[in-house]
Amino acid sequence: MKRIVIIGTSGSGKTTLGKHLAKKLGYPMTDLDDLYWLPNWTRRPKKEFASLIEKAASHKEWIICGNQSRYRHLFWPKADTIIWLDLPLPLLLWRTVRRSFRNMKTKETFCNGNYESLSRLFSSESILFYVIKGYFKHRKDYLHEMEVNTGKKWIRTHSITPESDLSL
Repeated sequence: MKRIVIIGTSGSGKTTLGKHLAKKLGYPMTDLDDLYWLPNWTRRPKKEFASLIEKAASHKEWIICGNQSRYRHLFWPKADTIIWLDLPLPLLLWRTVRRSFRNMKTKETFCNGNYESLSRLFSSESILFYVIKGYFKHRKDYLHEMEVNTGKKWIRTHSITPESDLSL
């Protein structure tokens, strides 16, 4: 395992697992959300975003966390392992709500200085709507990708705990 992609719906733990593996394996880790979002929840220009992905995937070893299906052609072909965190929807919603409220309370910033707010949580840009929409879309898409991308090692897990055996 030299080039690892970690995918899953928001709240599944992609970034947390990516950081853990990066520390364990000594690989650089890239979170696509950190590349995609600029301050004030502004989307990075497409060409610039693609260039940053290509740079992250140019190393001999790497971990890239995130879905971004429109850009997967830039890094999936180079990957040898894809880890799919396929967690149950109720768990994803619970984790997302818990994380959002924790981030609001601590005023923790992420993705280049952005932060959670109650108004955003219940707006048309809500992460909760994205979790629900993405959950069904990703399941169908990733099941198909597992069938066609047979040259890669796929690790699909329905739970992720410190005791999880991902066969690494």
